[in-house]
Amino acid sequence: MKGWYDPRTGSTGEDPYGLEGLEDLDGYAGAWSTPAPEPGSPLPPFRPSLSLERTRFAVDLPDASTATVDVDHMSGRASLYRNDRHVQTADMPVRFPLGSNSIEVAASRYGMQRIHLISANGSQRRLDPAPGTPEHWRAQLSRRRPGTARALAAGAVIVLAANLILLAPQLLEVVTHLPLWADRFTPFVSPINLPASANTALTIAATLAGIERALTFRHHRLLDAETDGIES
Repeated sequence: MKGWYDPRTGSTGEDPYGLEGLEDLDGYAGAWSTPAPEPGSPLPPFRPSLSLERTRFAVDLPDASTATVDVDHMSGRASLYRNDRHVQTADMPVRFPLGSNSIEVAASRYGMQRIHLISANGSQRRLDPAPGTPEHWRAQLSRRRPGTARALAAGAVIVLAANLILLAPQLLEVVTHLPLWADRFTPFVSPINLPASANTALTIAATLAGIERALTFRHHRLLDAETDGIES
């Protein structure tokens, strides 16, 4: 089974978090690949203008060093830096070894799925978003304006639930009218038939809701099924 890639051994391991295949979404993993940084090269400054393409997280390690993970959404790669010096780069999802600890990194087009430090005793800690990243901005919003943050989170849930109710029957109708199905079974007729403009608006709203949930590391297999489908 394909799972987490370990750049130290060049092998894959089990995927206990159900993130298998994220690197193949829409075939974009590596599609916009750029050369990996040279070993030992310095960590470049993070530019907020690139926040739609990249993000960054950091954590202080028990040995007083700092591990930083720079994520390139366009290439589907993550780069590990230690004390601001490049260690290795790999396609996601990846498990970076750090002695007896490790950092697990997985991302979707909307944002991070997982960015956790796994200690030798099995405890887990999510890395902190670097200043200037979308995740850092969203975390600040939660601290400074918790009411607004809760409203955004609730709105995202409502939008995705509405999309499941309104778009799922229409998508099912399209699928069951394909020859592979229609030649064998009776096609499904959706009781909901919205105009194309309304479906487009719902899809855009679902995309924004998916981004909101990714920025706060929320994911539900059913609720986020549509945004997962948009990615694939």
